Amino acid sequence: MSTIVSEPLVSAQSHAVDGIKSRNAIRQYSLLEILGIWASVAMPMGLIYWVIRPFVIPRVQWEPGFLYLILITLGLVWEGIVAYLILRREVRPFTWANIKDRVWLQTPTDPKTGVPSKWLYLWTIPLLLVLWLGPEVLGPLDALWVKAFPFLTPPLYALIQNLAKPAVGQWWLLGVLAVLIVFNFLVGEELIFRGILLPKMNGVFGKWDFLANAVLFSLYHLHMAWTWPSMLFFEWTRPWATKRFKSYWVALILHGLTDAAVMIVLFLMAIMGLIQK
Repeated sequence: MSTIVSEPLVSAQSHAVDGIKSRNAIRQYSLLEILGIWASVAMPMGLIYWVIRPFVIPRVQWEPGFLYLILITLGLVWEGIVAYLILRREVRPFTWANIKDRVWLQTPTDPKTGVPSKWLYLWTIPLLLVLWLGPEVLGPLDALWVKAFPFLTPPLYALIQNLAKPAVGQWWLLGVLAVLIVFNFLVGEELIFRGILLPKMNGVFGKWDFLANAVLFSLYHLHMAWTWPSMLFFEWTRPWATKRFKSYWVALILHGLTDAAVMIVLFLMAIMGLIQK
């Protein structure tokens, strides 16, 4: 008798779970919602760079590169808060399984068969080459952009290579770097654009949603506007791969190995005095 009763109960529970996942996955954002989320992270970063930075740094007697690094890190922490608030509102019930389903935190899936396969991570290799070579090849384009709009020229302390000399022996910088990496590549910037926005942009942009995502991501960098031309050319690789394989892990690999890994190496070398300028 218990078996007869439990089968419909299990079936009902299964349908309920499927219904929850369906509701979490299906509803697409409107254009206003997309731009609203973009503005919630882009405007604070622009405010930090264009308003707070020039006001605070001349008035604080401290290494400007360190202060700038902390300001940008605080902006990224804000993005992590925004991501949490969005997911908390959208994912019902707020469980780890539903969060993973919402942001595509899963093994890459073959776009033709729908079968997950770890072999698909190999696709990141050629894409990493594009991302590594892109800024180098398109560097002259950025230079022309800054020449046309001189006000976009970044202050020297905003360029990471200029931290080399003041960073010597400053091991506390690794703590700041750790926070920056977590909120830039894991639960902040990358999560907002590839985990939250990208899965719900198809309703507005259709098959070009990955390009729209790349444009929004590039223009979000109001604090790095001198790199807009090159970013607009090669940033499509991350959202394209993330969408194609329905995997946020792919986005993390592509962003982490092109930026985070390099930053860790550079910071360690700078702190140890190996790259003093």
